[in-house]
Amino acid sequence: MKRVALVCAGVVVAGMFTGQAAQAKPYIPKNFLLYEKQARADAGGEHWILVEGGTNEDVWNAQCRPASLKGWSARRDLTYDTEIGGGEKTNAIRGEQVFVFSKASKARAMMAGMRKLMKGCAQITASAPRIGDEAVGGVLKVKAKIPQTQKFVAVRRGAAVALYWDLANAARPLRSMARHERDARRMAGKLCAIGGC
Repeated sequence: MKRVALVCAGVVVAGMFTGQAAQAKPYIPKNFLLYEKQARADAGGEHWILVEGGTNEDVWNAQCRPASLKGWSARRDLTYDTEIGGGEKTNAIRGEQVFVFSKASKARAMMAGMRKLMKGCAQITASAPRIGDEAVGGVLKVKAKIPQTQKFVAVRRGAAVALYWDLANAARPLRSMARHERDARRMAGKLCAIGGC
């Protein structure tokens, strides 16, 4: 089972994409993510975890086998946990991730990597929502003593990728695929500002 790392990383670097090409190192402005203001308002960390610029955090796409997706220049992760440090049976979390790459081909490679990780996995139901330049989604259901369901939708615009996900064990899931797709659609309209289009 995937775990959320309780890590506070450094500040993202300055620089920004123009509509045509990267003029400086990519970065993600403060409060750019849909749920970032909520996360930052939870100063005591009662439910939200904010990670900036991490290289070792999970990419929360559903997959049957471990793999490393990488290559971004900047990233930010938000995780909402109903009970940080709670029991495994009642575990229910959701999150938002944004990745910015130096060029669109690297972002396309990340999306292709997500599709590849779902291929041939009987536990996953894959989807391809019509959002942004491209989108991919999946639902992973693990039948075990403590069952687990993980859902995600990822969308790409230019050189930026946003991902919305949730994971629940025996607890009630926090999000539906329809809600993830709505969030991805909202973010797709913003991604050109950091990924060029």
